Amino acid sequence: MILENDVIPILKELIKFRTVNPPGKTIEAIKYVAKMFENLDIKCKIQEYIEGHANLIAEYGEGAESVILCGHMDVVPAGDESKWSYPPFSGEEHGGKIYGRGSTDMKGAIASFIAVIKYLKQQNVKLNGKIKLLITSDEEIGMEGAKVSLKAGEMENCNFILIGEPTELKIAKAQKGVLWIKIKITGESAHGSTPHLGVNSIEAATELIPKMKETVPDLNHHLLGKSTLNIGQIKGGTAPNVVPEYCEFTLDYRIIPNVNRETIKESIKNIINDFNENNKSQAEMEIMHNTPSIDMTQESRFLDLLKRRAEKDNYGSIFGVTFGTDGAILVPENNTAFAIFGPGRLDKLHVTDEYTLKEEVVLYSNIILDTILKHDK
Repeated sequence: MILENDVIPILKELIKFRTVNPPGKTIEAIKYVAKMFENLDIKCKIQEYIEGHANLIAEYGEGAESVILCGHMDVVPAGDESKWSYPPFSGEEHGGKIYGRGSTDMKGAIASFIAVIKYLKQQNVKLNGKIKLLITSDEEIGMEGAKVSLKAGEMENCNFILIGEPTELKIAKAQKGVLWIKIKITGESAHGSTPHLGVNSIEAATELIPKMKETVPDLNHHLLGKSTLNIGQIKGGTAPNVVPEYCEFTLDYRIIPNVNRETIKESIKNIINDFNENNKSQAEMEIMHNTPSIDMTQESRFLDLLKRRAEKDNYGSIFGVTFGTDGAILVPENNTAFAIFGPGRLDKLHVTDEYTLKEEVVLYSNIILDTILKHDK
């Protein structure tokens, strides 16, 4: 059994590393984890793919097939640190809560994964399979660490990947895909007192924006609901007295698995083509970010065991997540069985005074450990 002192001190230390993205430098935190494993003679390696940006891969067991425990070390900025009740990189504990940036997203799960592998080694547990820990970087911006690990072959012979993103110990079997598109509009500048001599790109944007809502397919997924669109940014103009010659706005689609994203792109192209034929302003689209949705539909003994073990403590209900994870990069190539399951409240993601519950992290550690032991029999 994993005890509080086996995992919580690790979590507190991880929070102290400022793995903020940007700039996303995680190497010191990765070296800290590697040193722990090296001291126990646990096989591990560091993948530093950009200076200061690194993944860690650790392995326990000798089997050909593996279960991968996956988490990302980078965290979002803390914002105005003076607004935090406790310093965001101190890892302080108050009232059973561990405070700090990354405590929920997602160093709590990483600490648990480390504690599980340490326990297996210290107890000299014999496994028929292999447990692999994959700690990535740059998940918050571009998922570059996951891309590097996939290219390096880390997903080969993996029959299940557990992504420890915060889910309040519910089990996510589906994740929406992400499609970010920038719409760029050009007009013609003129003096603000003679707007009829120019072509106003901002006014053109206001004509296009409502039409974008028509591009969201009206389909439903049993765990994720419908696809969504958020128009998150708009930029344009240089001064109040200048007709703006350029404007851009961004579209953030979160797409359910049963939607063809090419249909969305085609709808946008049609709207733009029609607009360009009938306006002096001209628009074009740029794909900024594109990651697939994932949907766990196959049978999985590991997932069944995980659900049963979580249910013993009244957790483990099934749902879907709307946010992105490294699973979007790691799962699709081989249609690997997966679950997104971790400690941490969903309303504590990316907020001031982020915290995770100490007892939840300890419980999570033991749920994972017990599932691994049961799965290996």
